[in-house]
Amino acid sequence: MELISPSQHRGGASAGTQAVRAGNLIFVGGQMSLDDQGRVLGSDITTQARNAFESLKRVLAEAGASMADVVKHNVYIHCDGDDATVAKFMEELDAVRLGYFSDPGPTTTETRVGLDREGALILVDAWAVVGAEKQQLMPENHWGWEKKVPFSHGWKVGDLIFVGGQRSLGAHGERLGVGDIEIQTDHAFRNLDTMLRAAGGDRHSLMRQNTYFRFFGQGREVTEYWEKMTNVRRRYMSVPSAAGAGLRITGFPHSEELIQVEGIGMLGENKQRLQPDNHWDWSIPNTQFTQGWKIGNLAFIGGQISADNKAKAVGADIETQTRNVFHFIRSVLREGGLDERDVAKLYIYYYAPDNWQQIAAASAAIASVQKEFYPDPGPCSTAIRVSGFAFEDLLIEIEAMAVTRD
Repeated sequence: MELISPSQHRGGASAGTQAVRAGNLIFVGGQMSLDDQGRVLGSDITTQARNAFESLKRVLAEAGASMADVVKHNVYIHCDGDDATVAKFMEELDAVRLGYFSDPGPTTTETRVGLDREGALILVDAWAVVGAEKQQLMPENHWGWEKKVPFSHGWKVGDLIFVGGQRSLGAHGERLGVGDIEIQTDHAFRNLDTMLRAAGGDRHSLMRQNTYFRFFGQGREVTEYWEKMTNVRRRYMSVPSAAGAGLRITGFPHSEELIQVEGIGMLGENKQRLQPDNHWDWSIPNTQFTQGWKIGNLAFIGGQISADNKAKAVGADIETQTRNVFHFIRSVLREGGLDERDVAKLYIYYYAPDNWQQIAAASAAIASVQKEFYPDPGPCSTAIRVSGFAFEDLLIEIEAMAVTRD
């Protein structure tokens, strides 16, 4: 693996590794609009979006790639206000980012979240593939966007399948199942299933699957809502399932949307399920959910949480939970004969109240514990603040992507 840390780089969300290249695959960490002191540049989305995408462009160039090589990108945005405010924000964002992608462009997933810098409005990360034949995945009669955009529903690159955020939308972007999480979940997962089949695979090909959902309940309501949603999800899950994460977020570009799902799949039957003994477990017994998969030279470690075998949170503070999570990641890696040196990218999702002093303390605690397991320069990473997780009292969830060493 080659670690990419441009010497003149300003836009990364954290110092150190901005991207990792493994063969023709490039993992890019979260990019923001920052100066060389880590301070946010610009107070409007137009300025911040341009800086973030320029930052992404520079990192890709350093890795020997261009924006045309991006197959998947996620846009994490912070925007408060009503639907009209969010719509205007998205119009201004798209006026910038559509200038960076030609048709056919990458997959896209847009979620409203919290960011870890005061004043930050956007964070962008990406996966790119260089020098490989690509097949765009655009099934007939699939859902569509409200306006013409250059984005793709999915890409097949060799045996890899990249699927963008699948939604409960009609052919012209009309929202379906408004107010009903079960209907929207069914639509989103049915669309994900369609994408996998379009690539010549099926639900057994799915290695990583993330569910972003909007819910503002508290306490036991959190787990009950997740279980209600998951009983629908299970109709479409393989047995055993893909690894992944379930994340409560602020919302989506449209307030009527309650859920989006995205995934990465890989064709082939020669895969190893990574399921350590004496690990944390889910609240629904006998689910056949999966902690991780190893296939080819890649390993996908699903979102690890600080919980016991009854899905109850362990540890009342962010430092304790973070350390437990990294130990769980280590256990899953070990099942595949891997360790932290093989990890190319981390996705760090954490909860902190909307208080910048507490956010800074939480971010610092996570970074300190992370260095215990991943000394500098370490993997690239994307870190966002979420509204919560599948179960109550959790403060952090982390995914890891690894590449076997030759």
